[in-house]
Amino acid sequence: MLDAYTIILIALSAAFIGILIAVVVFMGYLRKILSIASFMGPNATIFAIGAKYTEKDNIEHLLEMTSVNEVIDEIRKEGYEIKNLEKWDVEIEKSMVRMISDVISMLPEGVRQFSEVYMLKFDANVVKRILRAKYAKVPKNKIYETVYTGRYITKLIMDQMMEATSFEDAITTLDATPFKDAIDVWNKTGSIQSVDLAIDRIVMEELVNAKSMLDEDSREAIEKILGIMIDVYNIKALVRCGIIDKDVGEYLLEGGYEIDSWKLKNLSEAGSVEEILGGLEGTSYSFLRDLKEPFEIELALDKFLLDKANDIGMVYSISSGPAMMFLIAKEYEARNLKAIIKGFLEGVSKENVSKLLVGVAS
Repeated sequence: MLDAYTIILIALSAAFIGILIAVVVFMGYLRKILSIASFMGPNATIFAIGAKYTEKDNIEHLLEMTSVNEVIDEIRKEGYEIKNLEKWDVEIEKSMVRMISDVISMLPEGVRQFSEVYMLKFDANVVKRILRAKYAKVPKNKIYETVYTGRYITKLIMDQMMEATSFEDAITTLDATPFKDAIDVWNKTGSIQSVDLAIDRIVMEELVNAKSMLDEDSREAIEKILGIMIDVYNIKALVRCGIIDKDVGEYLLEGGYEIDSWKLKNLSEAGSVEEILGGLEGTSYSFLRDLKEPFEIELALDKFLLDKANDIGMVYSISSGPAMMFLIAKEYEARNLKAIIKGFLEGVSKENVSKLLVGVAS
C-alpha cells in the first residue's frame, strides 16, 4: 500500500502532466489563431482587389466596349496605369507586377518569401523575350520598348543583354542570375526552344526549393497548387518537345499532384503528341485528348490551373490559399487584357478574342 508521500507525489505529477498537456494543446490552438490572424488583413486586400478580368461577365463587359480608349479607361479603375499608349502591353505587365508586389509585402513571412520567389516567373518572361529578340536579330532599340526590370533582372543585366553583339554574348550575361543553367543548355543544344524550356524549369525548381520557407499552417494549400503547376508545366513541356522532336527527359520535374514519376517516364517515352495525351487517361487531364492544336492544349491547361487556383483559394481562405490564387489569377488577367486590347487594335472579332482568354468559356 502506498504511503501518503507517494500518493501526493503521484497526484502532483499527474497534475503537472495534465497542465503540460493543456499548455501544449493551448499553444497549438494559439499558433493556429495567430496564423489565421496574420492572414486576415492580406486576404481581405486580395479579395478586394481580385482579378475581375478573369471572370466571364467582366470580360464580356470589356468586349462590348466600342474603342481601345474606353477599355483603357475602364481598366485604369482596377490599377492598370497605362500612361504611354504606344507601350500599353508593357505597362499592363508592369502594373500587374506592381500590384502583386504590393500584396506580397503584406503577407506573413514564410508565404511572403515563397511569393517573392514566384516573382521569378515574370523575370523569366522578360529574359525569354530578350533572348528571342536577340536570336531574331531585332534592333536593340525595339527590344528596349518591350522590356522592364524585375526583381532579379536588374537594369545592368538587362542593358548588358541588349547591348550584346550576338545571341551567345547575350545569354552569357545570365551567368550572374538564377537562369545561368540556360547557358549550358544553349551550348549543348543550340536551340532557342530548349532554352525557353530550361528557363521555365528553373522557375519551377526554385519554387519547389522555396517550400522550405513555409510554416506548417501555410504549407498545405501551396503544396497542392504547386503540385498542379508542376503537372501543367510537365504536360506543356511534353507537348512542346513532342512537336519539335526533342528529348524531353531533362526538362521534366517530379513532384506533380497527379502525374507521378512512373507515369511521367511513360509519357516521356511516347512517340507523338497524341500518345502523350492518351497517356493522361485516369487523371484530371484526360480532357486534353479531344484537343489537337498545341495552342488549344496549352490554353486548356491554363484554364484548368486557374480554376484549381480559385478552388484552392476558397477552400484555404483563412491561410495561404488566396495568396496563391491571386498570384496565378493576376498573371492571367494581365494576359487577357493584352489580348483584348490587341484584338481591338487589329480588328479581331469579339468571338475570336474570347477564344484566347483564360477564365472565359469560348
